[in-house]
Amino acid sequence: MKIKFSGVSKVFEPGIVALRDIHLQIDKGEFVYVVGATGSGKSTLLKLITREMIPTRGSVFVNDVNLRKMRAVDIPYYRRDVGLVAQDFRLIPHLTVFENVAFVMEAMAVPPRMVEYRASKVIEQVGLWRRRFMRPPQLSGGEQQRVAIARALANSPSLFVADEPTGNLDFRTAADVMKILLSINAAGVTVVMTTHNQYIVDSCRQRVIELSEGKLVRDEQLGRYTLDDNF
Repeated sequence: MKIKFSGVSKVFEPGIVALRDIHLQIDKGEFVYVVGATGSGKSTLLKLITREMIPTRGSVFVNDVNLRKMRAVDIPYYRRDVGLVAQDFRLIPHLTVFENVAFVMEAMAVPPRMVEYRASKVIEQVGLWRRRFMRPPQLSGGEQQRVAIARALANSPSLFVADEPTGNLDFRTAADVMKILLSINAAGVTVVMTTHNQYIVDSCRQRVIELSEGKLVRDEQLGRYTLDDNF
């Protein structure tokens, strides 16, 4: 998917400006890190892309569709093509790994045989095949994160949006998650990821977008986490 922000601002009551006049284009198949301090507007940017919010001013286009003008009835269909991994995983604790992944497709009336095939495929892709009958409380934080990624991949999305997917993970687990995200991108999926992890950004060099107090202050191809690194 191609994404375009055209003069986008987002203001919350009472006058809190989360984003200020953002002009940005992300082309199909790109991998983009969104970095910046807490409160800089990163999560708001993602929520505009997933149509959880609409801009106060300006427009967000995905594949030339203006999300502001999207009818409420069309939003679920749009989100079928968007894989989302939130900071809190949003797993259902009493369901197994397999059931958590399958649940999303079952809710969309995907045929049972296809549900079984896709769920099995993505669970194996994220390395959890032997854990498929376990429930979230039985898994480590890294394993729960991989379940969330598998669930987001179940419908073969064209756009993958991840909010701090390595935020609470140790070094090795974060590296494993990044391998999954990079492989997704290599298959042609557009990936937009917020992160505070400097090592990940500096070692897996991709396009870096930096926000500060709601403003877009840097857009750098093959960028580092900050501009003042001495590597």
